[in-house]
This record gives sequence, C-alpha cells and structure tokens, in this order.
Amino acid sequence: MNIKQFAINNISRNIKAYLGYLTSIVISSSLLFSFIMFTGHPDLDISQFPDYLKEGLKMSKIIAYLFLFFFVFYSVSVFLKSRYKEFGILYITGISKRQVMKLVLIENIVINIVSSVIGIIVGLIFSKVFLVVMSTFLELSPLNFYIPLNAMFSTLIYFMVLAILTSIFTSFIIKENQVLRLLKGTKTPKPEPKTSLILAILSICLFVIAYYSAVTSTDQYTTYLRLVPVTSLTIVATYLFFSQFSVYFIKKLKMKKSFYRRNTNMLWISNLIYKVKDNARIFFLITITSAVAFTAIGTVYSFWKDVKRQINLIYPNTIYYSTMTLHNDTNKPDSKEKDKERMSFIESKLKKEGIDYERVNGEFKTVFPKKSDFNVRIIKESKYLEITKSIGVKPINFEDNECISLFSSGLPGNKKVKENVIIGNISLRVAKQVEECVMPAYYKNMYVVKDNFYDSIKSKFIVDRFSAFEVKGSSETIDVCKQFEDKFDNESGMQPYLFFSKELMIETGKLTYSTFMFLAIFIGLIFFVTTSSFLYNKFYMDCQVDKKKYEQLNKLGMTYKEIKRASTIEIGIVFLLPYVVAVIHSIFALTALKNSFDIEVASSAILVMGSLFIVQIVYFLLVRNSYLKEVRLNLVNF
Repeated sequence: MNIKQFAINNISRNIKAYLGYLTSIVISSSLLFSFIMFTGHPDLDISQFPDYLKEGLKMSKIIAYLFLFFFVFYSVSVFLKSRYKEFGILYITGISKRQVMKLVLIENIVINIVSSVIGIIVGLIFSKVFLVVMSTFLELSPLNFYIPLNAMFSTLIYFMVLAILTSIFTSFIIKENQVLRLLKGTKTPKPEPKTSLILAILSICLFVIAYYSAVTSTDQYTTYLRLVPVTSLTIVATYLFFSQFSVYFIKKLKMKKSFYRRNTNMLWISNLIYKVKDNARIFFLITITSAVAFTAIGTVYSFWKDVKRQINLIYPNTIYYSTMTLHNDTNKPDSKEKDKERMSFIESKLKKEGIDYERVNGEFKTVFPKKSDFNVRIIKESKYLEITKSIGVKPINFEDNECISLFSSGLPGNKKVKENVIIGNISLRVAKQVEECVMPAYYKNMYVVKDNFYDSIKSKFIVDRFSAFEVKGSSETIDVCKQFEDKFDNESGMQPYLFFSKELMIETGKLTYSTFMFLAIFIGLIFFVTTSSFLYNKFYMDCQVDKKKYEQLNKLGMTYKEIKRASTIEIGIVFLLPYVVAVIHSIFALTALKNSFDIEVASSAILVMGSLFIVQIVYFLLVRNSYLKEVRLNLVNF
C-alpha cells in the first residue's frame, strides 16, 4: 500500500475525526461559492455601484480568504498535534519525514477538494433561492439562474491552494526527533495551570474602563476618538479573562470544599480548569470574531432600518437645487439659462406625472468674517418662514439683535451652539437652535437673520441661489429625479450645482446598507461556522481521552446519569461562555453607537444575538449528544 492509498484509507476509516473539519469546509465553500456567484452574475453590473461598495465587496473577499486560511491552518495544526502517537508509530516503523508530509498533504487536498465539491453542489442547489433572496433584499431586478463556471473554478482552486499552503506551514509541527514525545502523545500528565491574581484583576479592570468609555461616548467625535483605545483594551482584557481570570475563578470554586464535593461538581470543575486554560486562545478568538460579527450586523441592520428617518432628518426638502456665485461676479446669461432649463425640466416632469408640488425660490450668503476662522451662512427671515411653511415646521421668532441657528439639535453631535456669532463684524446673540432641519444639513454654520440685516451685508461673500420643492407623496418623484440626473449630471463640471433628492438618497441608502448587511452576514457566517468547528474538533479530540476516564469511573460506580450531568455542564460552559462575553461586548459597542448616532439598536441587537443564540444552542445540543454517544459506548454501569 502506497502513501496515497494509506492517506485515503486513513480518512475513510476515521471519518468522525474529520467530520467537523469537513462540514465546516463544506459550509464555508458553499458560502464563498454563493458570494462569488452573486458578485459575478452577468445581469449584475457591479461597475454601476458606488466606489465604496465596490471596495467593500473586495475587502469582504479578502477577509474571507484570510480568515479561511487561518481557520484551515489552525484546525490542521490542532488536529495534527492530536495524532502525535500515530506519527510516532509511523516514524518507528521507518517512515521518513518527507513521507509524513506527503501523507498530510494528500489528506488535506482530498478533504478540501471533496468538501469544496460538496459545498459547490449545495450552493448550486440553493442558488436560485439565494439569487431571488439577494435581488429582493437589495431591491434589484430579478437575477436569473446561470451556471457559474468561474465561481466553481475559483472555489476549487482556492481550497486546493489552501490545502497546499497549510500543509507546507504545518510541516514544522511534526518533527522526526520528537519520536518519544509523539509516542507518549496526550498521555503526558499535566500540572495544574498557574494563574496570576494581578492579571486576573487587571482583566476585570480593563473591562470596566473599556465599557465605561463606551457608554459615556455621547457624540460621534468622542466615539471615533475612543474607538482604537477601547477596542485595544477590550481585546487585551478578553485574552486575560480567559487565560487568567476564568481559570483563577474555577480554582477558587475548587477550594470551596462544600461546593466542590457536592454531587459531580468535582468532576466538571477539575476538567474545566484544564480545558479553559488549554482552550483560552480558541475562546479568545471565538469571542472577538463573534463580537465583531454581532456588532457589524447589528450596526448595519440598525442603520438600514433607520435610513428613511435619517435622510428625512438631514434633508427636509423633497427636491433641492442650488448654484453658487461670488459677490460682484456677473452672472453669465448662459448660467441663468441653464438654471431656468433645469428648473423647467423638473417642473415639466412633475406636471406631466400629475404631481402637486410647492416651490420656494431664495438665496443665502456665505460671509467671511475678519475676526473668525470659519465661514458663516445667513438666510433671510422671510425665506426661512416660506420654507418652514412649505415643509410644515413651526417657525421660531427672534429679535433684531438676534439670530437663529439652523444647526439642528436633532442631528447627532449638534446639541450645542455658540451663544454669540460674528456676522459682518457685528455680534448677534443666538436666540435659539432649531430642532428640525429646514435646509439640507450639508450647510453648516447657517443662521437666520432679519431681512434688513441680511441686505446690509456688503463685505466679501458668496451667494447661493436655491429652489426647494416640497411634494406630499415624495416617493412619486424618484423617476423625475433619476431623469434629471441622467440628463444633467455630465454638466455639473461646466457650472457647479447641488442637487439633492430625498427619495434618491433613501434608495441609495437602502442599497448601501443592504449591501453592507449582506457582506456583514456573509463574513459573520464564515466566522461562526469556522469558530464552531474549532470547538467541535477540540471536543472530538478530548472525547477520545475522556472515554477512557469515564469508563474507569463507571466501573468504580459512577452512573451514566452522573456522567451526563457533569458533561452537560462542562460542554455548556465551554460553548456558551465565549458567546456570553461576545454578547456583552456587542451590547456596549451598540450602546456607544446609539449614543453617537441617536438610532434605535435594541430590536437589532435582540434579533441578531437572539438568532445566533438559538443556532448556538442547537449546535451545543448536537455536539453534546454526539459526545455523550461516544462516551456511552464503553460504559457498563447505567
């Protein structure tokens, strides 16, 4: 029998050992295949997407590729270490290191190819459903089914290359000069893990600092400023929590004799001390990736659900158009004609569609004060009153020596304004700040002043002339606005102008957040599948050792019911502890998001974390039943 036959027989006869790894590759390859199939669909023109969406798609592919490589490498390395005894026997019988590496390479290639082929078949079976869901989700035209040869080829090549690369890197794990160690395998007794009280306390202190910093971030600037420090503290604290605090806490439970000696507590507590310490890195990885997935999906879902309110908050006018000219500049006749042509186009299209509208024409000035380092925009009170009437907002009254700030307090981070503002070298008291935008939030530092004060400004300034359209059924204007952009977008360089359509922005916002939600879910699923596979592989390897231990305890009188109870507690803690910590991380991250952007995140958090919690419970029950089934085979006393 040659090495190739030996490798294939080894896989087929130990299929349970490879099952978790094989299943995760099947699901991962299916997800990757579906992603490539969707982004490469002939009816989907990715070039029409905004640049940031195209970059998002590229980054998602890169993240998926890198994480899958890391996952496969880590899984193979852990699995190889569990086979020390097997490799030791092979070395004793005369096999060379080169042959062992060839054996590992063939195993990896066979598993990756078989798994990816199955994954592609699964992806093809559900491809039509996937395309329908994605086209509906992204509000695109229906995407027809097609045979994605490029996606098939790319997926197969990727996982084949992945198998070769991981085999090369893992060749450093098994060394021929460690035969004695390999033969001893996992039977080498382990000393009780050591912990540091200082590091255990430090982990909790870092959590408190990070969480406090997150919940006290009340605006976007503070959140961005604290993002890196808080994330860094959380990462360090998470690692110390699993490697130090958790082990220290379990050891303290062991010292409480009344609790430790009760029922089967002695068994699962003793086991957990070693398992938590041995798996600290896996727990850390699962927690961080899960927290990233929860937060990313929850964040994007919150923005997607809130996009209409956000756009209405920032852009109060259904359609807004403006042009800009310098003071004392002669407005060229052709520029005026262009403005008329554009406004006539909008009005004619609205009338043709039978859409009732109200139009407000006006202007505002951008003034450059001598004693101020920022520009100030001012608009007449009369025009302000016209606009508030058209959009149905109650106006604010003020005196001659006062002004009103249009820097809406309803926007995140706009809670405070200056008490006084210098306009044309004259100081005016800010009487009040509006609660709702009456002009696009694009314009900052805008104030409403009395008409006579506005007309008295003679210093250097820029004049923006605008037309604001208000339509009750604003959704009816989307086709008109698309026609306007198709006709005049290529002229924006000839005569700069601003054109805002509330409905187009809502449509673009939904597409953007839908795409990012798809990417977040895609990456999150890969994280979830691969990290869950880590736990399955670890439990399978531990099961091979635990079977003998439980067999001996069973002969001494321990019943299957007691073994089941101890194992359930042990597996439950190992499975759910990283998830619980990840959920706590995500709750504080989403709280910071809520405070900064003033959006509702509770329902998003419950939906995302609740869904994954149900999946985690189901996965826990499957692994627990599989584990107990293996353990029960060798028991005699039930």
